[in-house]
Amino acid sequence: MTKIKIDHARILNAYLSRMTKADIDNISAANQRWTHAVMNYGNSEQLKAQAGFYGAVCNSVNNLIAHDIQNIEFVIDEETT
Repeated sequence: MTKIKIDHARILNAYLSRMTKADIDNISAANQRWTHAVMNYGNSEQLKAQAGFYGAVCNSVNNLIAHDIQNIEFVIDEETT
Protein backbone atom coordinates (compact mmCIF):
# COMPACT_ATOMS: atom_id res chain seq x y z
CA MET A 1 0.00 0.00 0.00
CA THR A 2 1.35 3.41 -1.00
CA LYS A 3 1.42 6.10 1.65
CA ILE A 4 -0.21 9.37 0.58
CA LYS A 5 2.00 12.43 0.94
CA ILE A 6 0.00 15.28 2.49
CA ASP A 7 1.18 18.86 2.03
CA HIS A 8 0.56 20.17 5.54
CA ALA A 9 2.01 23.56 4.63
CA ARG A 10 -0.69 23.97 1.98
CA ILE A 11 -3.40 23.15 4.54
CA LEU A 12 -1.95 25.55 7.12
CA ASN A 13 -1.67 28.22 4.45
CA ALA A 14 -5.35 27.71 3.60
CA TYR A 15 -6.25 28.49 7.21
CA LEU A 16 -3.84 31.35 7.80
CA SER A 17 -4.62 33.13 4.57
CA ARG A 18 -8.28 33.37 5.58
CA MET A 19 -7.80 34.49 9.20
CA THR A 20 -7.80 38.11 10.22
CA LYS A 21 -4.65 39.76 11.51
CA ALA A 22 -6.36 40.15 14.89
CA ASP A 23 -7.03 36.40 15.08
CA ILE A 24 -3.45 35.56 14.10
CA ASP A 25 -2.15 38.06 16.67
CA ASN A 26 -4.41 36.49 19.31
CA ILE A 27 -3.06 33.02 18.52
CA SER A 28 0.50 34.34 18.65
CA ALA A 29 -0.06 36.03 22.01
CA ALA A 30 -1.61 32.86 23.44
CA ASN A 31 1.39 30.89 22.16
CA GLN A 32 3.75 33.32 23.90
CA ARG A 33 1.82 32.94 27.17
CA TRP A 34 1.97 29.16 26.82
CA THR A 35 5.72 29.23 26.15
CA HIS A 36 6.24 31.51 29.15
CA ALA A 37 4.20 29.19 31.36
CA VAL A 38 6.14 26.13 30.20
CA MET A 39 9.43 27.81 30.99
CA ASN A 40 8.47 29.43 34.30
CA TYR A 41 5.52 27.74 36.01
CA GLY A 42 4.21 24.41 37.16
CA ASN A 43 1.99 21.93 35.40
CA SER A 44 -1.28 23.58 36.38
CA GLU A 45 -0.33 26.94 34.83
CA GLN A 46 1.08 25.20 31.78
CA LEU A 47 -2.20 23.37 31.23
CA LYS A 48 -4.17 26.62 31.63
CA ALA A 49 -1.95 28.33 29.07
CA GLN A 50 -2.26 25.35 26.71
CA ALA A 51 -6.04 25.53 27.03
CA GLY A 52 -5.86 29.28 26.33
CA PHE A 53 -3.88 28.59 23.17
CA TYR A 54 -6.41 25.99 22.02
CA GLY A 55 -9.20 28.45 22.81
CA ALA A 56 -7.53 31.12 20.67
CA VAL A 57 -7.22 28.66 17.77
CA CYS A 58 -10.86 27.59 18.14
CA ASN A 59 -12.02 31.21 18.28
CA SER A 60 -10.11 32.02 15.11
CA VAL A 61 -11.58 29.06 13.25
CA ASN A 62 -15.06 29.93 14.50
CA ASN A 63 -14.60 33.45 13.09
CA LEU A 64 -14.14 32.12 9.56
CA ILE A 65 -17.04 32.62 7.19
CA ALA A 66 -18.70 29.65 5.48
CA HIS A 67 -17.07 30.39 2.12
CA ASP A 68 -13.60 30.34 3.69
CA ILE A 69 -14.31 27.03 5.42
CA GLN A 70 -15.48 25.56 2.10
CA ASN A 71 -12.20 26.66 0.48
CA ILE A 72 -10.17 25.15 3.33
CA GLU A 73 -12.12 21.89 3.14
CA PHE A 74 -11.48 21.81 -0.62
CA VAL A 75 -7.73 22.04 0.01
CA ILE A 76 -7.93 19.35 2.71
CA ASP A 77 -9.92 17.08 0.40
CA GLU A 78 -7.36 17.55 -2.37
CA GLU A 79 -4.55 16.68 0.00
CA THR A 80 -6.17 13.66 1.61
CA THR A 81 -7.94 11.90 -1.26
